[in-house]
Amino acid sequence: MNRKITILKGLGFSFFVLVLLFVSCKKKEQEVVLNNQAKNYDNVSTVKVENYINRIYIDLLGREPLDAEAIRDLAILRGGGLSYEARQQIIYRLMTDSSFVIGDSSYKHAYYQRIYDLTKARLIEGASESEISQPIGNAQFALLSSRLVGDSIGVFSAKETIERCTNVLKSRRLYRIGVIGIADMYRYMLDNPIYDVINMNSLNFVNASYDDLFFRFPTRDEFKIGFDIIEYGTGGALFGQFADSKKSYCKALTSSKEFYEGLIKWAYLSLIGREPTTQESVNLMKDFYTTKDFQNVQLMILTTDEYAQF
Repeated sequence: MNRKITILKGLGFSFFVLVLLFVSCKKKEQEVVLNNQAKNYDNVSTVKVENYINRIYIDLLGREPLDAEAIRDLAILRGGGLSYEARQQIIYRLMTDSSFVIGDSSYKHAYYQRIYDLTKARLIEGASESEISQPIGNAQFALLSSRLVGDSIGVFSAKETIERCTNVLKSRRLYRIGVIGIADMYRYMLDNPIYDVINMNSLNFVNASYDDLFFRFPTRDEFKIGFDIIEYGTGGALFGQFADSKKSYCKALTSSKEFYEGLIKWAYLSLIGREPTTQESVNLMKDFYTTKDFQNVQLMILTTDEYAQF
């Protein structure tokens, strides 16, 4: 008899615990829904919205919007209640619309020109197309001279110079049409005669390449491996890849996970003026390292209230 009472008491206690869990879960669920309510942007002034539109155009296209563009985009944002979806609509158009636009050829063309210009500014001090092309002319003359005297080494060197410069010049179009990724563009911006002149000798090259891409200098071991690769052609492992030349060294750096982390940091610094938090980097890296879609990184930053200053 006592055993039956004990069992019943146990069942009663278990039922009581289940009821408490059910009630607490319902309450928690209710709180989550309340906390996820959409923010009200009705009090955001028109001036703030117009400033947001101006910043988007400058950051993505390198120019302010025309009056007609500003009026159109203001209507889109207001009509959408300044929602993230309305913001994405404008940003996505500027990145991808290939329709003809006076002065820009197209939004897409202007956007990728902007990426190209910013990458040149970051790595090769914004060298002009003529400055990048100049070594090609010199190398073409050297190529002809070397062939006339049978200098195979001279022929190889001249061809290599032409290829390295041409890679930079072609990267804008090839990136725009999807033939190469942003890592390839950065690799070409590292591996060319202009970058060599700016960062003369192997010591400066290794330090500069780490600082430009990763916002840090190499460790002692990384420096030794990188220096030996570039100076002597000695094979070594960097970021899980084997490299034995400047070309393969640059590829190893721009294929690394840290390269994509560096791009996220650069995006935050150039668009918002601060470094990302650890959590922000982690959130973006989840997809970025897999998709290599830099446009999505920019999109996520440009749609935030912090960037919009709403």
